[in-house]
Amino acid sequence: MSNFPEKLAEESLAWVNAGLLDAGQREQILARYPASEGSNRFVAILATLGGVLLAVGVILLIGSNWREIGDWTKIGGLLILLVGAHTAGWRCKIAPGRYPKTGDAFFMAGCLLFLAGIGLVSQIFHLNSRPATGVFLWWAGIAAVPWLTGSKGAQFVSLAAFLTWLGWEFATPGGWLEMPLDRYYDSNLFVWVAVSTALGLAVFLSGLGLQGGPWKVFAGVHEKWGLVILNGGLYLLGFWCHTYETWGRDQMIVMNSAPLLVVATLVVVGALWVWRANPGDLRSLGGWLLLTLLPVAGVLTNQNLGDDGGLWSVTTWVTLFVLDIVIIRRGLQTDREGWVNLGLAGLGLNIITRYFDLFGTMLQGGLIFIVAGVIIIALGIFLEKKRRALLNQLHQRKTA
Repeated sequence: MSNFPEKLAEESLAWVNAGLLDAGQREQILARYPASEGSNRFVAILATLGGVLLAVGVILLIGSNWREIGDWTKIGGLLILLVGAHTAGWRCKIAPGRYPKTGDAFFMAGCLLFLAGIGLVSQIFHLNSRPATGVFLWWAGIAAVPWLTGSKGAQFVSLAAFLTWLGWEFATPGGWLEMPLDRYYDSNLFVWVAVSTALGLAVFLSGLGLQGGPWKVFAGVHEKWGLVILNGGLYLLGFWCHTYETWGRDQMIVMNSAPLLVVATLVVVGALWVWRANPGDLRSLGGWLLLTLLPVAGVLTNQNLGDDGGLWSVTTWVTLFVLDIVIIRRGLQTDREGWVNLGLAGLGLNIITRYFDLFGTMLQGGLIFIVAGVIIIALGIFLEKKRRALLNQLHQRKTA
């Protein structure tokens, strides 16, 4: 949730527009409560890191004295830690709620400790369950925590747990979502990356849907990580389509439809959610997001264009380039600073990789690195100046 200075800036602008305040009075009020965006982010980063280190440290401490600790002592100690973490999180974030960032860190630590508890119980009682089932229990056990507490840290862990569970199910032999490693094109890297790309799109769409509802606080987590997965999937897909020598010549041996149906369902549900809750973003981004599924569909349906994947590689890179441009444009329109940063980072990586891909074989030895170094330095300076200029526009618009 927004801190007080940020909320005050938003509300006071509405007061000015409604005629309750004039611009001068608003500036005087805001001057009494200066925003400290950088420090708040720094505190959030430290709190998140502290929560993770706390959970890992407890796990390592117990692990180093494992044999000397009785089974019920282990379980009791873990329960105390779980209750303590969530109680501290509640006190810091909810009631009285004076330290929300620290509360987020405690809730995150509690969610991670729940995973440790599942592993502990499985080991003590020699439960031979599938690892994917254990990860599912982890996600199911913590899924309600962020919705009850409003903790973005807990929501991040919950989202990571859900994606980890799906990935583990994909890799589990004999499972209903199995994508075996040797039954697609003699390698299933294509299918893995293609499915992950579509999954990133589903996560991003869920963030857009959250923007239009009461749980807007979680929207940024889904949007940013969805964009990271989506961009990363397209990047790898374009790279492998071009470098994988047997692309288009190997036939798809087995196509397990279950994982594709699950991911497709998540994408459709996400799109319907955005359509109902956030039609503005859907109108601006819907067609471009649909374009990202073109190379995914090409891989999953084994569309051989007779050129060892060259055209599919170009299609994927162009799709990635267009997506980043659209994301930057929409980020500027809607004051989403994270979108601008992610879009510019994706553009830079795309351009640098394309340089090595297109011109690397044309230059001699060290010359390629000299030219590449100059290009990377110049591109870095340009993108950083552009990023600062764009963000400055956003900040000016927010305070106008």
